[in-house]
Amino acid sequence: MRGLLLLSLLVACASAADRAGADPAQPGEVPPFDRAAVRVRQSLDPADAGSPAGARLLQRVARVEASLTDSAYQPRTQVDERRGVYRWDCSGMTTWLLKRSAPRALATLASSRPVARDYYRAIARAPLGKARRGWQRLAHVKDARPGDLFAFLRSPISTSKITGHVGVIVGWPTEIPDWPGAWAVRIADSTRGGHGDDLRAADLDGGFGVGTMLFVTDAAGVVTHYGWIGLDSPWLMPTTVLFGRVAG
Repeated sequence: MRGLLLLSLLVACASAADRAGADPAQPGEVPPFDRAAVRVRQSLDPADAGSPAGARLLQRVARVEASLTDSAYQPRTQVDERRGVYRWDCSGMTTWLLKRSAPRALATLASSRPVARDYYRAIARAPLGKARRGWQRLAHVKDARPGDLFAFLRSPISTSKITGHVGVIVGWPTEIPDWPGAWAVRIADSTRGGHGDDLRAADLDGGFGVGTMLFVTDAAGVVTHYGWIGLDSPWLMPTTVLFGRVAG
């Protein structure tokens, strides 16, 4: 039974990943490692955020999660906070959250409807060590804190038309033993299906949720691959993943 459930999860998430910016091709293998030894830490406590704006962003994520009654992955953003309805895609979710928690960072994007590519470029332009125009780029995944953002462009081997993916970090990066450069991170986003340890795996509508993604770095600490379903990812997708901290 466990084998059948895992197979169903992999099939559902592979299909979901293709529709949400990832691709079900298999360019990189995941080496064997002790999954039971990895304890991925999650936090929605604003005190754990790396900036005041990040703390406000984390509070907003917590409010969405607490009030959620209905969600779906769709290009158009439709939100009714009172009823707990949140229908959006990944960039629509991030834009809605930033508008209410870090408007200065959002204004830098100079778009009324930014997409994942715009968030990636905003982080790429930001300096290391200090914020400028509402953004600070983080040098390494290990520097990320709850309330920070991640963004990546569509993988060069992907056939998806989506520009990439963006979401909010809601945990402390956890290094994977015996796999140098590999990190597991809890994130909040909007997809058609889930990541690792994610209730969206069997939800055909997808939408808002929290799950675990896998990020693998090179010797310089730059993330070069991601695993869509975290510790259960059967393959790695090549693309550069950036991490940013919002201010203002």
